[in-house]
Amino acid sequence: MSKNLSFNILSFNWPKKQPIFYFTIQETLNSHPIHKYKWSSKILNAFPELNNTELEHIYTTYTTKTKGGIAIEIEMYKKDLLIYKQFLKHQLRNYFKEKGFIVTKNFIRDIQVWLPAKKTTHPLFQQYYKFSLKLQFAQVSEHPELVVSFDGLAKVLNIPISDIEDTTLVKRTVYKNTVFNYQKLKDPNKQDFYNSLEFNKVFPLLTRALASAYNIPESAPNRNNKYCKYVNNIASFAKTYLLTEEFKKIIPVYGNNFLKVPIKLLNRINAKKGELEYANKNKGLFPKKELGKFKPYRRPENPNIKFFFILHKSHQEKIRTLYSYLTKGTGVGTYYQGLEKYINIKVKLSNEHFITYKNASNPIPEICAQLEKLDFNHDNVRYAAFYISPFNKFTPNKEDRLVYVKVKELLLNEGIVTQALDYNKMQNDLSKPKNYQYTLHNISLAIHAKLGGVPWKLAVTEKKELVIGLGAFMFQEEKRRYIASAFSFQNNGLFRGFDYFSENNNNALAGSICKKIREFSNQVKTEKVVIHFYKDMSEKEIKPIKEGMQKLGLNVPLYILNINKTEAQDIIAFDNDWQELMPKSGTFIRIGNNKFLLFNNARYNNDNKYPAAEGYPFPIKISISSPDKDAFEDANITLELLTQVYQFSRLYWKSLRQQNVPITIKYPEMVAQIAPRFQGNIPDHAKDKLWFL
Repeated sequence: MSKNLSFNILSFNWPKKQPIFYFTIQETLNSHPIHKYKWSSKILNAFPELNNTELEHIYTTYTTKTKGGIAIEIEMYKKDLLIYKQFLKHQLRNYFKEKGFIVTKNFIRDIQVWLPAKKTTHPLFQQYYKFSLKLQFAQVSEHPELVVSFDGLAKVLNIPISDIEDTTLVKRTVYKNTVFNYQKLKDPNKQDFYNSLEFNKVFPLLTRALASAYNIPESAPNRNNKYCKYVNNIASFAKTYLLTEEFKKIIPVYGNNFLKVPIKLLNRINAKKGELEYANKNKGLFPKKELGKFKPYRRPENPNIKFFFILHKSHQEKIRTLYSYLTKGTGVGTYYQGLEKYINIKVKLSNEHFITYKNASNPIPEICAQLEKLDFNHDNVRYAAFYISPFNKFTPNKEDRLVYVKVKELLLNEGIVTQALDYNKMQNDLSKPKNYQYTLHNISLAIHAKLGGVPWKLAVTEKKELVIGLGAFMFQEEKRRYIASAFSFQNNGLFRGFDYFSENNNNALAGSICKKIREFSNQVKTEKVVIHFYKDMSEKEIKPIKEGMQKLGLNVPLYILNINKTEAQDIIAFDNDWQELMPKSGTFIRIGNNKFLLFNNARYNNDNKYPAAEGYPFPIKISISSPDKDAFEDANITLELLTQVYQFSRLYWKSLRQQNVPITIKYPEMVAQIAPRFQGNIPDHAKDKLWFL
């Protein structure tokens, strides 16, 4: 394990003496509000009237004396530290605004600075590099810390609001050096700002809808090493703006390098723990290389499998080519020799079930009418349908995007799994069989899993434990979050079933979890119950679960792991001893009290010939908690729980590429993206199947 890792953090000095801030009850010129949750005993003593008031804020001019202001010395701990942090954020904002840069907040409300790109890539928009600055205190060192992160690119349309006909397409917008949501200007509290806007100086951020309206093609995804790009960007930003004498007068950064990861915070999960088992006890670490050679661990239960196509009449010629690839292979070497050979199943084309439609914009009525006339032999045959979609997931029209969901629901109610293919992408890719075979691998893998097969399982399964994963997806049009839960009964990671509900339904959540706990405890004696959750679990959510466990007489620890499914872009680490910078798979770093960065990737050694096609995923953030007092007495428990997350990231069956997020979070999120769009409920027979891949 490399020990020469660095954080994207600059450390700085504590103040040489405690700063003195000036406070008033009433708002004054150039003052800043201090919310009541930051009021220390010093403030309450200085303003005794606050003890019996409904005021939400008092005000400070920080270090600037003000008439009638009470001077209070700020201590570097507890609530005073929150006020000091607010002061430093104020200093940072002013520093970058004075340089003329756009300054806003990122999604976790840290300061974000936008620097204009020097090169113009398109005449209709300007690109900006986004950098976030997060202040924290003694999390990975003994000093205050400034986390410097690169948040990607923003594209701002060069066409002002005054020249845009359909402003419903506009979301976030730039005015001078401020970013705001144009659609929220109807808020009564924002009327003054709204009325002050000069529409010829207000420019919208480029969205897919605006790009479509102005015929701006979508950028191809960048498959290059994200670590190199990320580190180069933050290093350049830091050198130019943070490691200067001017900046150090505001934030006294010491040294000119990012903070090294202390050895005491660094550890690694044995790569053997992530080993996978295929057919005939063959084992390995790289499904992309091994699945076709070793064959899947277990075939679908039903030996009689048929597939058919649902397509537009004009798609028939391309389907012949696709069918040839699926049955005979691509003819390029021996890499993909067809569906049967690749995933080791017997499959037959079901010509009598083909469905063709004429109306590309509304195919559902035609599909329904033909589906009703077809007979399926479900007693003896398992069916899979290839739906060739004329729309992709980025199609601007919402109704067009939902056609795929309606087709999936129709077939699911018939007990048929669906594999959707974007026709426009497919017809381009079919002409490049050498490249398209990689897509065919993923299609074959997903079909095998949807039919009930097991492509691979974990080779190392030491204990039988109940692992419950809960992921979520927010529907912007409804402003409602849906949660889905996926269950695995033991460490081999084999999927057992799921359910879903809206976020505010705590009773359904607790009831679903307790039901699975009861089913499991009736079968196996367990040492602990583990929940992988997409956010911090509240006491209100935990309480009924613990009560349910007590009613069952299950007096074992309950562990909750909050797994941040978004790639960690506030704190990361990079390996200075490897030219591609990504730390080895299984590396984990403590970044706080029971908080960790975990690296899930395909780098297992120092080989400079790393397979770039495996990707360069950033680490995930994990925080571990328990409502049980003695839950962390065992020194090995943290390693066990992180190993479990690491192992479950190896079991994704939609793609052969290594994932950084475990299926306990990923699979439920996929269900929560689709199921709420169904017209009816998910049929019971589908709740233990992977139709959503």
